[in-house]
Amino acid sequence: MEKIKWDAAFQTGHPIVDGQHKNLFTLVNKLQEAISENKSKMAVQDSIDLLTVYINTHFKTEEEIMQSNGYPDFEAHKKVHDGLKEHTLKLIKLYHLNKVDLTATIYNFLSEWIQNHIKETDYKMIRWLNEQTKLN
Repeated sequence: MEKIKWDAAFQTGHPIVDGQHKNLFTLVNKLQEAISENKSKMAVQDSIDLLTVYINTHFKTEEEIMQSNGYPDFEAHKKVHDGLKEHTLKLIKLYHLNKVDLTATIYNFLSEWIQNHIKETDYKMIRWLNEQTKLN
């Protein structure tokens, strides 16, 4: 598994959102390291837990930004967030139940999802916010 790399292609132009996205990349990469270095199940679980908490924090931040600015696609964007949380929790439950070694599956899902979400859904939101700023 390769680490995901932050670069200018992921910058939305919103300093808070970009800072949190960078942190998400770091946490996903820490999970990848724990998996690839065959660290203990506890170390992998700690990485998963930290990433899960941070994802929730990040989504809350984005949702507050959207709501406070009257973002018209708030409900659709929130549904995307809720879908990620739900899917991630399902994968983690299966991991806890020792059904399958899902660490790589969790990493792959999160790394691909985060990258795609930033480039699509988050860019759309930030573009709208920037347009509102220009209009005011």
